[in-house]
Amino acid sequence: MENGTPIIDINEALNRAMGDVDFLKMMLEELHRTIPDFTTRIQHAMQSKDGESLGSDAHQFKGAAANLGAKAIAHAALQLEQIGKSGSLDGAQEAFNHLEQTIKSFNQHFEQIDWASVATS
Repeated sequence: MENGTPIIDINEALNRAMGDVDFLKMMLEELHRTIPDFTTRIQHAMQSKDGESLGSDAHQFKGAAANLGAKAIAHAALQLEQIGKSGSLDGAQEAFNHLEQTIKSFNQHFEQIDWASVATS
């Protein structure tokens, strides 16, 4: 957890998946698979100094993560979204570094989910 924000709020995510553990697992696997696409787009926007694209790409990443209970990623992506929409990219690299650390935590947490215990809770 970072600042009290859960890496993945499994209970919330399971609620959003209407209790369907297999569906939730599939959707989290899809998020896990698409993370490099999101980060590549965000990096490209930063390198191009394209605040509008940065804001939009970070917003999409935030939404995908938030919908699956990946709250820490959603929070980190929100910071980049706000920077992109601010008209100034000051702090973008630091925010991106934070996002990368959050993604590492997500990946470690995701790999350790005991889906059998999720199904019985």
